Amino acid sequence: MDQLSPASGFPSRRLIERILISKTDSIFIQLFRYGIVGGLAAGVDIGSFTFFFYVLSIDYRIAVFLSFTLGTLTNFCISNVFVFDRKSLSVWRACARHYTSSLGGLATNEVVMIVLVEVLIFSNMFIAKLIATASAFFVNFTLMRIYAFNQNISLSQKLLSMRNKIKE
Repeated sequence: MDQLSPASGFPSRRLIERILISKTDSIFIQLFRYGIVGGLAAGVDIGSFTFFFYVLSIDYRIAVFLSFTLGTLTNFCISNVFVFDRKSLSVWRACARHYTSSLGGLATNEVVMIVLVEVLIFSNMFIAKLIATASAFFVNFTLMRIYAFNQNISLSQKLLSMRNKIKE
């Protein structure tokens, strides 16, 4: 009932704390938070891509890899505190899992960029990078939630479980 402050119509402090601060296992709250984190990490990714490609004249495929790596580091640092509860995983193990999970996002990013630039002859690299980054968002979120911050499962166990569900 106290979701909204009666006088102002704005969300209550308790609701704001639940959505933005408190640890949670709610996929909806985590997705919302990951959207914020993803936006910040995407800013680092796209900004550094722009710098590498336009200022340093690095080949776009290498610039995508370098910028994605910086964006992933940003994503891990903020997600570790703000989105997912790594429970008893060490920070190093969670970081290793985060980067392993990010390979799916990197592959998505690279493939979308190559298709846009080399197949569809897309000439605006900045817009192509925006599209590629957006394409990787849900791949990254899913892999982070399922594997990177989950202490109870290994990647091979999760892949086997997914394979078995597909066969059914």
